[in-house]
Amino acid sequence: MTMTNITILSKQPPGGRCTLYIRYAKAISRHMGVDSQVKYCESDEKDAGTPPALLIGETRIEPADGVIVSPEDLIKGLSSRFRSDKLIELHRILDAVQEQLMEEWSNE
Repeated sequence: MTMTNITILSKQPPGGRCTLYIRYAKAISRHMGVDSQVKYCESDEKDAGTPPALLIGETRIEPADGVIVSPEDLIKGLSSRFRSDKLIELHRILDAVQEQLMEEWSNE
């Protein structure tokens, strides 16, 4: 396993996508045993990047749909760093994280 860390660039307070990405990072940390951190920054900080963003190592994960990072985007970003059997289980966990947050949003 390659050493990996997850960084979330978030607005303060976190909005919808930032909240989702923070929850993704927590799930990845628990399941894969990697460190994660949340970095709160302003939208106009050029050197830090623009929130919301999710970085694996130094690589920003770009959403395939151009809007929201999905479990599939994360698995693709992690595929060179972890065994496929671990990623299959992680994909299921990330789907559940996304589904739970969508439920919470629909109940607001």
